[in-house]
Amino acid sequence: MKHIASSLVIALFAIQVHADSTPQTVPPAETMLGKGIPNTSQEWSVEDREHDDGPGRVIEVKQGETRVAALIYGEGQLKPYLAVYDNDGRRISNPGISPDGDTRGRFPHHRGIFIGWNHLDSNLGRDDLWHLRSGESMTLASINAAESSETGAQLDVTIHWISRQRDDDQDGLLLTERRRFHIAREEGRTWIDQHSELVAARDLRLGGDLQHAGLHFRADADVDSVRRQTQYLWSPADLPAGNGRIVSDSLQWVNFRFPLHEQWYSVTQLNHPVNHATELSWRDYGRFGFFFTDALKAGETRVVAGRFIFDERAEKGDNEPIRQRAQDDHNTWVTSQ
Repeated sequence: MKHIASSLVIALFAIQVHADSTPQTVPPAETMLGKGIPNTSQEWSVEDREHDDGPGRVIEVKQGETRVAALIYGEGQLKPYLAVYDNDGRRISNPGISPDGDTRGRFPHHRGIFIGWNHLDSNLGRDDLWHLRSGESMTLASINAAESSETGAQLDVTIHWISRQRDDDQDGLLLTERRRFHIAREEGRTWIDQHSELVAARDLRLGGDLQHAGLHFRADADVDSVRRQTQYLWSPADLPAGNGRIVSDSLQWVNFRFPLHEQWYSVTQLNHPVNHATELSWRDYGRFGFFFTDALKAGETRVVAGRFIFDERAEKGDNEPIRQRAQDDHNTWVTSQ
């Protein structure tokens, strides 16, 4: 029965990938990364070293002596992801595991700024590159650049998305991702741009559902205990909340406010038009992101781009200033390219 089901998935995938595949016009990363962000005023540094707060390694980004972000990867880590820290260097994103390597909190596969799809269909069958619990893997294959400048820090890495299955040549590669970040901080606000180029190693389809696919952020697991206090805003503003599912062809941004470390934080995710996102996923415990499906033929590239803006000058209930600033941020980013 499992063999029949697997064969059916492959057959349906073969029909769908050729019906749905419409090559995306790929804009250069340079037209998106760091555009419209004010110049920073302190020296930046980047260091690749062993992780001191869990397994694996980190590419740590600092402004002056304060940790701003860290790309966490390697042995003992479920997936490469970007951890985010506040103006005092305290972590505000979810690590998923404790320093000794044990899972921590609900949904520990949600980690910082991360990307994945729970249904990735190919001639190898269906793989889950969201939960990664059936033998699939995301592996950092190379660090192409880890640099600092007067405008912030730039990271550029290559990540392999690998199936739990192998073809006749014992190859399980599904796609190669070039993941790039631009990280900056000025006047208490932190800007993080992620630009991912997904290059298909074989015909495949990115599918699944909005709660388990796309480019997302997850706040620290401690936010789960105060989830009834958290707040969301989004644009267009007139879209219904939809129990964590917002559907529109014109999604622009989502803002999440949450209490942590005895203060309030705000994080806005800007959705770039290149994504063609059709759904916004949100959960009160602090995981949210934009979702779309797509089909790629071998060798084709799909770009996913997002800007995350973190602000500690946040208060609960003061919606209009947050909404206006998020809209201004979105307009500035999109029109600066």
